[in-house]
Amino acid sequence: MDEQDEKQEPAGVKGAQTLMRALDIMDEVIAGPIRATDLARKLGMSKTTAHRLVQALASRKYLQVTPTGFALGPKLLQLGALATEQINFMHIARPFMELLSERTGFCVFAGKREGDWSRHLDRVTGQQRLRVSTSPGDRRPIAETGIGKALLLDEPDEHWAQLYMQATGEPAGSARSTRFIEMMRKNRERGLVLHDSELGDGVRSIAAPVRDARGQICIAISIASAAHYLTEDNIDDLAAQVARAANQVSAAIGYKGAK
Repeated sequence: MDEQDEKQEPAGVKGAQTLMRALDIMDEVIAGPIRATDLARKLGMSKTTAHRLVQALASRKYLQVTPTGFALGPKLLQLGALATEQINFMHIARPFMELLSERTGFCVFAGKREGDWSRHLDRVTGQQRLRVSTSPGDRRPIAETGIGKALLLDEPDEHWAQLYMQATGEPAGSARSTRFIEMMRKNRERGLVLHDSELGDGVRSIAAPVRDARGQICIAISIASAAHYLTEDNIDDLAAQVARAANQVSAAIGYKGAK
């Protein structure tokens, strides 16, 4: 290292430290509005330093002043919205889908919601000779598929009944509709879907939702096969693997887990 580098290093180190402190502040603000004095205490910096940094961030609209302290500013909210729009969910999910298929041997699917429909977006072909015929691009009524049900886990019961009626013609309050609602409640409690096709094709699937950084369901993934390959003997282990894969995709997208 020459003499010039030695002279420049302290300034560079100081600049990096300031940047890291500013990022620490934004990490704290993500949880909700907070006052500069509380930031100083939590982050172990002087009140003067904390006040100077939050004022600098606010001047660039990364933070904003609220009655309860500093909160995320419009620039961060704008960047967050743009980042969400630009995320290629399938590109992120694909390696986890391939790993899930390798571990289980089953076909793995991913899909998204389009209004009252579910659209299959990607598929990893499994090792079984008997394969599910669903292909990327296929669209089905959202209450009719395992992936569709996983996409609906955050919906209220009355909306489930409405979508089930659209898919099957069964009116709300009928025996079949009531069973569907009860099944969806169980699915919501365990955070994933155990689905038997109502089309008479003998297909069974396990599906789980993927959540984005805001905690909202953005896509869902599933494994599917003939029902005799998904039995009481292996379904718990397979369900755990599907849930783990969905959680891994969620974490890669930015979901931090339920608070």
